[in-house]
Amino acid sequence: MKPYWILRHHGSSSIRSIHHDRHSLFVGDETGAVSIVDLHHLRPTVRWNAHTDSILTVISLGDHVLTHSRDNNVHLWKLPDSSPALGTLSQVDDAQKPQLVTSVGVNALNFSRCAYNDARIAVPNALDAAYIDVIELQSGVRLVEAIGRPDIKRTAGSRMPIVMSLHLVAGGVVAGYEDGWVKRWTLDGELVWQTRCHSESVMSTAISTKFGVSVGADDRIARFDLLTGEMQLLQTKTPGKASVAIAPDANTFVVGAWDGSIRAYSMADLTELGNLSYHSDTVECLEFASMPNPDDETDDDDDDDDSSDRHSSQHTPPARDNQLVLAAGGRDGKISLWKYF
Repeated sequence: MKPYWILRHHGSSSIRSIHHDRHSLFVGDETGAVSIVDLHHLRPTVRWNAHTDSILTVISLGDHVLTHSRDNNVHLWKLPDSSPALGTLSQVDDAQKPQLVTSVGVNALNFSRCAYNDARIAVPNALDAAYIDVIELQSGVRLVEAIGRPDIKRTAGSRMPIVMSLHLVAGGVVAGYEDGWVKRWTLDGELVWQTRCHSESVMSTAISTKFGVSVGADDRIARFDLLTGEMQLLQTKTPGKASVAIAPDANTFVVGAWDGSIRAYSMADLTELGNLSYHSDTVECLEFASMPNPDDETDDDDDDDDSSDRHSSQHTPPARDNQLVLAAGGRDGKISLWKYF
């Protein structure tokens, strides 16, 4: 199996975050650039330099976009009222690019993406990335500071394990840590549960309504119950997992690895269901999207030129019913799109 479309408009810059909303993909790369891709036409419509350092998080919020970077800022952008016409990115003028609404200073010295829910963000603590702050996005007010401070302890001869992954859930936060633990906290700072999912650092987590999945620098994949923390482990053949995403029906999930592979698994029993091979380096981020179903004849292999630049809107594949698609962003700068069944 091969991807049916490749987006290369970020050049060789590593793709660090992808988010799907409605008919668009929102993409951030290691240079701080963010782009919006029209999934009907499989072309980027807007690209702007949102930050001065690598993007950690891009989240679409209706007519706004949240971006989070290693330049220690979270920005909120207002999208233009009308979408730019399809064309080369150089033809998009400043009036058609998102406008900065507000900025919040954060501690982004580690690699944890921020989490967003209900107008709040969760980020590593401003002074110590072992703890967690919850901030009101519009005002920048810290609603909760240093979640985990009483419970996270430094082991002899070492520093405290920093936060590597965050999710805001009902009444609390789920966090993955550098020492392999995954923990759920209330917003009052009470530890609900904790489980040692990995022997090395947690690299990425994903959650659904009932379960979460974590991957790490080791060879394990862990599924955990969101309410109890009860865990099921899968020992894989190779170490080094970078990203994970759960399918919308929560029956399967996909894992991106340091070797460029993408593997699909059953949520029920962690059975491997398939292997997707295209990227030459780490798969940094994964995102599911629903988009118009292209003809099978449009499959592109990695010898083709940039699919998103080579086809004009007049040559866009005809759309049928919506198709569930997996978007994978690689360190090689490419975004592969896969039909997901």
